[in-house]
Formats: sequence, structure tokens, C-alpha cells
Amino acid sequence: MKEYSIYNVDFDRGRGHEQSFSRPAIIFKTINELSMCLVIPLTSNLERLKLPYTAQISRTTTTNLKEDSVALVFQLRAIANDRITGSEIGKLEDQQINKVKTILKDMLTLL
Repeated sequence: MKEYSIYNVDFDRGRGHEQSFSRPAIIFKTINELSMCLVIPLTSNLERLKLPYTAQISRTTTTNLKEDSVALVFQLRAIANDRITGSEIGKLEDQQINKVKTILKDMLTLL
């Protein structure tokens, strides 16, 4: 798995506003030593752009998403690799990667 690629992830059941069930997610960081990775769930609910720490991910030939989506960066989550189902859907474009990195730095108050 490559960082900033998009895969379907089985999040199972969530609580409250957590994303649940199978949905596309961005692989943010792979942790090979633990067979885990950090992922950012996507939603097709464009109303979620009103929430802080989100980014629009457009449907392009590079992302291969079925529809425009929202990266819920604030829901960055560690998962076991076996939650990833299927092969790579697509990958983020450079401007989308930069937007996600900017949001993460701000969210985590990193310099």
C-alpha cells in the first residue's frame, strides 16, 4: 500500500459520528512493523465540508472515486491492514495531498 492511495476499508460499526462500515479511505501512513496503517475516511456527503479539518476530494481519473467526496481528516484512525478490502481504487493528486498535509499540521498543531 502506498501513502495517499485510496482503498476500501471495513470500519465495522462506529459510535456516534464515527464513520462506519465499508467505505473508501486514504492511506495516510503505513506501519509495516505492526501490520497497521493510519487512514482518513472519506464520505460522499458534501455537507461534511462545513466541519473543521475536512477537505474535498474530487472525482477524477486519478482518484477513481465514484463521486466527489470529503476527507474527514479529523477522523484519522489506526487500523489493522486486514481491514483493507480489495485493491487500490486510486490515489490523491498533488494538490489534494498538500491540502491534507496542511490540515493535519493545523489539526495537530505541528510546525
